[in-house]
Amino acid sequence: MAILNALIAALAFGLSAPLAKRLLDVVPPLFLAGLLYLGAGVFLGLARRFWPRRPASGRPLTARDRWILAGVVLTGGLLAPPLLLWGLARSSAMTTALLLNLEVVFTVLLAGIVFKEHLGARIAVAATVMAAGGVVLGWTPGDPASAAGAAAVAGACLLWALDNNLTRLIAETDPLLLVEVKGLVAGMVNIVLAIAAGQAPPSPGTIASGLALGAVSYGTSLVLFILAMRELGAARAGAYFATAPFFGAAGGLLLLGESPTVGLLGAAALMALAAWLLVHERHVHRHVHPTGSHAHVHVHDEHHQHAHAGWEGSEPHSHPHPTGPMEHEHPHTPDIHHDHGHG
Repeated sequence: MAILNALIAALAFGLSAPLAKRLLDVVPPLFLAGLLYLGAGVFLGLARRFWPRRPASGRPLTARDRWILAGVVLTGGLLAPPLLLWGLARSSAMTTALLLNLEVVFTVLLAGIVFKEHLGARIAVAATVMAAGGVVLGWTPGDPASAAGAAAVAGACLLWALDNNLTRLIAETDPLLLVEVKGLVAGMVNIVLAIAAGQAPPSPGTIASGLALGAVSYGTSLVLFILAMRELGAARAGAYFATAPFFGAAGGLLLLGESPTVGLLGAAALMALAAWLLVHERHVHRHVHPTGSHAHVHVHDEHHQHAHAGWEGSEPHSHPHPTGPMEHEHPHTPDIHHDHGHG
């Protein structure tokens, strides 16, 4: 289910590209970025209030979580979009498309080096192949590039990679709340920046289209991506999410009437290979769960054999519960129970 969540997230986000391309004909880029984020925030805010007892609501935010969420909003919602748009204005579309594949590479590197998430050779190879698929997809020989613009796009990718890894730290909290806060803050700030820069607001109908696109493509995509990171970790979920450019290109064929290219077919083959490597990963070894306590959404599997007081029998549910001590061996991913070190 986590893999499916990551792929649907990539599909929803990827299909937003050809649709947003149509809106860019009548909406300035920064204003459109604000509308997309704002639509996601409003939509998830309404969903959270009308669906309070949803199964994956997660644990409450702690004081530490709020600081991490502030970092997520700052890096992924406030700093990265303007930096990307600044770079896009100073470099070719092809250069930007290629450099955006750095996000998955930076996500994997930060996950392994900074956040100590176990990767393994298969994950590193899969991420590299997935990024190569994006390069093949956007490659246009002879297209010029600007060094300053390229550096800005790469910087935006680094910020989004940091955003991904920070979000992984709080993925066990309410994903609707996380996206609501990020969307509302990033959306309003980007719209204010657009107006301050002299960009005129579009027509009411265009604003409604931008908000609706953000609600579906950004809001749904971010929630599913957070759910995927709960079980897969940032590196693996990010590698699956890197299929988004392919879905966007395929959407261009269907929605904009674009013609298929050799690059699209080559990218499809490389991304299929990367997905195969990810799906067939098998990480298993004997490991120890130390004594501790945490709170997150769970069912009574082999890691959750604790007693309850006043439990009505519903699953999944969330509450503080003890962990360990336990030693066993089974296939696992770097979820909340398996962030242990590896020799």
